[in-house]
Amino acid sequence: MAAPLEGITVVELANYVAAPSAGALMADLGADVIKIEPPGGEVMRGVVPSGGDGQPPFNFLFELENRGKRSVTVALDAPGGTEIIHRLLANADVLLTNLMAPRLEKYGLTPREVHARNPKVVFVSVTGYGLRGPDAARPGFDFSAFWTRSGIMSLVGHPDGPPVLSRIAQGDHTTGINGLAATLAALRLRDLTGEGQVVEISLQQTGLYTIATDVSRTLMDGKAPKRFDRTAPDNPLFNTYPTRDGKWVMLVHMTPDPYWPRLCRVIGREEWAEHPDYASMAARRVRGAAIAAAIEQTLLTADLADWARKLDEHGLIWAPMVDLTEVVADPQLRELNAFQPLELPNGTFETVGVPFTIHGADIRARGAASQPGDDTADALEAAGLSEEEVAEFAANGVFG
Repeated sequence: MAAPLEGITVVELANYVAAPSAGALMADLGADVIKIEPPGGEVMRGVVPSGGDGQPPFNFLFELENRGKRSVTVALDAPGGTEIIHRLLANADVLLTNLMAPRLEKYGLTPREVHARNPKVVFVSVTGYGLRGPDAARPGFDFSAFWTRSGIMSLVGHPDGPPVLSRIAQGDHTTGINGLAATLAALRLRDLTGEGQVVEISLQQTGLYTIATDVSRTLMDGKAPKRFDRTAPDNPLFNTYPTRDGKWVMLVHMTPDPYWPRLCRVIGREEWAEHPDYASMAARRVRGAAIAAAIEQTLLTADLADWARKLDEHGLIWAPMVDLTEVVADPQLRELNAFQPLELPNGTFETVGVPFTIHGADIRARGAASQPGDDTADALEAAGLSEEEVAEFAANGVFG
């Protein structure tokens, strides 16, 4: 089997999560990803979310974002540090970076300067707010730029409740997928035109696209959408309901007919199916609170397993709320190879793989993240640096 990005070389000058997650996906697809780190390693090597149960057996976050990459240590502030990056880029296809505009200027790594040395490089920038505009120099993480500044936070949670946080790296990984897609498109354009491209991705704009349906309405009518109120929904068939055993069911019917009569049969309210007070979307919108209360009272009379059988028998669209211990055991996800084995020095563990399948392609986690600087010598030799040049750079403290 062939790997989709076999033969593509990516130089990754990035830290934290969003940009490195895009690099990890590229490595899974077969690209040679050279991760540039400061001497001693990037900051996320020391950040291990414990989940409140003590230290895990390995830094699962760093491995998730950096599996399959080679590590080269470079001190950008040392004399010749930037030159090392340019030498590595001489034979590269992609520069993936999260350096903001001021630091790109400082280190001589702007798109203009990169393309002056290698005009065929695809320059991929992943930042909080982009390379242009009044906030180009503003740092941004997924909680701030993606979740909050994009407007997502204003739309989730109870109608009168406080703001709700996202889960860790939720925006980073969404942005990473965006980064992969944009890079592939830019590589295709580079192949068509023979010219390098500049790709600009921001956490804020990625977040905006995830709520593009809501944003499109606001662009049309100038109003901010309201948060969902499960006690008084516009559409009672698009709502969450508890069951007797403390589980929750999510009903999902954007266009209720023919689902409304089916639900009426499930909950024993067949008379509602044709009743003028309930039969139309407009009527149900007026009586959303009463209908939701009736559905809830009914679902509280039996356990999730009972309702699951009935909902499936009537062809309704629904899903149970599940926790992550259930998710990682989900046979559907297992069938799709959503989890990949990752061999580490202290054993073989699982990680989350690329979120898609290309049948017949070699897509997989290609090993643990390298230790800081493990691949410096090999990468510099492949870039054509002589022993004398390497020694001179080393004397200047470029490698730490």
